[in-house]
Amino acid sequence: MKFLRNIENGHINIKKMGIIKALLVMILSVFLEVLGQVPIEILNLFSDRFGTAAPYVTFALGVLVKYYVIIILLKWFSDKEDDRKPKQHLNGRSFAYAALIIIAFRVMFDNSLTLWIIDIPVPDFINEAFEKLFASPIILILSVTVIAPIYEEILFRGILLKGMAKKINPTIALVASALLFAIMHMNIPQGINAFLLGLVIGFIYLRTGSIYLSIFAHFINNLLAISLSSLFTLIEGKYAIEMHGMFFIVGIILLFIASKEYKKSKIENVPDIYKQFTEM
Repeated sequence: MKFLRNIENGHINIKKMGIIKALLVMILSVFLEVLGQVPIEILNLFSDRFGTAAPYVTFALGVLVKYYVIIILLKWFSDKEDDRKPKQHLNGRSFAYAALIIIAFRVMFDNSLTLWIIDIPVPDFINEAFEKLFASPIILILSVTVIAPIYEEILFRGILLKGMAKKINPTIALVASALLFAIMHMNIPQGINAFLLGLVIGFIYLRTGSIYLSIFAHFINNLLAISLSSLFTLIEGKYAIEMHGMFFIVGIILLFIASKEYKKSKIENVPDIYKQFTEM
């Protein structure tokens, strides 16, 4: 995907935007998605003709809709000027630290807030959407670990957070983008998780300027959410609270290690040309 590479290297320059404009951009993205779903729903009326391939046809068309939504948003809210600036050089360690931060977040969240929000009711249309995903393991895995990270990171970090951070205080932009990310999920349990995750991934994005790294972090989170997270819900019995507390502390330790190592390697990860410049 050329546009993804252009976002990463700065060939696409996202325009400045305030919080209100960012909200309108998000609403516009939802409107375009809904509009794109109309022909898909019409096609579903004749799904019997596709037989067992019907869910995969619907999935492929849905991906196509998301692709064109991103293309439209990038065309409308970016200009032709390059936005290339020196940024942290990415290597294996960068991805390892990002993964460790997300693992720490996941372990902490699943052994604290999840225990309180798990019983909050979710709207029926959300449950129905999940039931459709779980009907096909292939569609579930692709949707959760590939399509969602790419689409949501381009929208919320690559466009909204980046655009807001150019106009307002980056910290305020970070919180605002995380809040919009939460609202987009349209239910309280996922919204709370999305808000905190948005803060974590948004922090990674602001520090590195890499859409690749934020997509990777989102991928790790979603992969853990459909695997490891379900295991924590099985912890029951007399010492359940103690065990959850122990895992929560493990998460804090992992987060501390990841943060410390990230700061230590920040200069090491900078390309040699920038090292030479700072040493002059």
